Amino acid sequence: MKSLFSVLTLALAAGPALADYSGGKIASLLDQPTSYVMLSETDFRALDMGVLPDGGKTVTDLALAAPGGAFDPRDLAKVDPKILGYKADWFVERYTRYNLPWDIGGLRLTSNDPEAKNKPWVLILNGGAANIYEFFIDLKNRPGWGQFLAQKLNVLIVSIPGNFKYGGWAEPIATRKPAFLLDRDLTDDEELVYNSVFTFQVILQGLKQLVVNHTTGDLLIVGHSTGGELPALAETDPELKARLKGRYLGWGSGGPVSLKAVVSAQKAANPDYKAPPTLTGGGGGEGGERKWTEPGPFWMNVMARRTPTVYARTYSRWLNPLYETGDSVFTIATKWLDAEGRRRANFKQPLQDLEHSDNFDMKGEVEVAIERALAKTGNPWKINVEDVQKDLCSTSFAPTTGYNTMVWCVAKLDGHWNALYPGQGGDVTLAKEYLRRNPTAKVRVIGWDLNMTHYGHVELPEQLAAGVVDVVDWMMKQGS
Repeated sequence: MKSLFSVLTLALAAGPALADYSGGKIASLLDQPTSYVMLSETDFRALDMGVLPDGGKTVTDLALAAPGGAFDPRDLAKVDPKILGYKADWFVERYTRYNLPWDIGGLRLTSNDPEAKNKPWVLILNGGAANIYEFFIDLKNRPGWGQFLAQKLNVLIVSIPGNFKYGGWAEPIATRKPAFLLDRDLTDDEELVYNSVFTFQVILQGLKQLVVNHTTGDLLIVGHSTGGELPALAETDPELKARLKGRYLGWGSGGPVSLKAVVSAQKAANPDYKAPPTLTGGGGGEGGERKWTEPGPFWMNVMARRTPTVYARTYSRWLNPLYETGDSVFTIATKWLDAEGRRRANFKQPLQDLEHSDNFDMKGEVEVAIERALAKTGNPWKINVEDVQKDLCSTSFAPTTGYNTMVWCVAKLDGHWNALYPGQGGDVTLAKEYLRRNPTAKVRVIGWDLNMTHYGHVELPEQLAAGVVDVVDWMMKQGS
């Protein structure tokens, strides 16, 4: 008979318990050192985490009672964790950059599962036009991706500065202002200057403050869409890098512009390269043909406003919760923006798009625009232009080495994938380049083989959560 000591030793050596929602299928796929693997639609739809303790009713009721579903996240802390499956806390960190105060908010979901403490915190960061709500509840106010993830993992959902506002925006999308400060509205002069200096370094500083003050242990940063720049930028910070441990997890993330620019140059230098046809068009190309300065001298204050026409392109289709038989993609997009019109920001600053795309050659024009904004307002904040200048285009210099385990999760109808020629898809191409630069790393791309899009987290949140939990468990088995 084994001694109690030997049993405990074996248990510790085995590591944290694994959920294995896919019956080993995801782990088996990821064990294959190929350029990409795919989980079938049948297997993906079979991923089942079981109902939440209250079926999600408590949070749904909060959202239904609030205008436009923009419930106050502070109210979640009043709910018994036994009802939710996690303890919810809302934090706002105020910090200073460029002599300006900024607010960043994070919704922390500390899992009731005792095994969660043995796994990384999963930090979810929104893209340009979204915020915490999109990753916490779906378009019908039912349980969202973050709630399902938090049944097994500790989760921190972060809204980038400006994109969350208590009670949402009553103003139309076309006229609303970012909420860079959560205790008051911005003046017109403040809006001009804040938008003009909203670099990714601003976000990184706030992100770090949230992470350091409200989480401990290992970390995985999942930056969705434009937020995909942040996991790479976090590698430039010694504290965050130490907690990331060479791991990368992507969902709708693409890759940092520091690598995308190189891949684009490689293609341009190859006379035999021909872009393959796709079902969706490219992913992550925020403004490739955009005439940035066309709006005039203060073009940095002219935000991209989300409209049905924009969202009818590739963003969400037949798995959208609001889809009804016969709906066109334009109808789906219209319903989506109507449902999320108040609580979702639905705008994006030009500087966010510029730093997320290969536009390093516009750095000088950006600097001129910042100087104009400061001159117009009189610069009462005493912003030092050089402090902003040295931060510009930091995304172009994010490190691309030092990784041990990297996994991209991609939906078939995401622009980062190519359903016709998967081996030539955006994320697969980036993963190959990462592997070239990190030859000893385990670099994987797993595609979900169904008509899910870039916004799969609002389409099939439970199945996506179960799949990601299995991916995280596989990553942990690879060591660090």
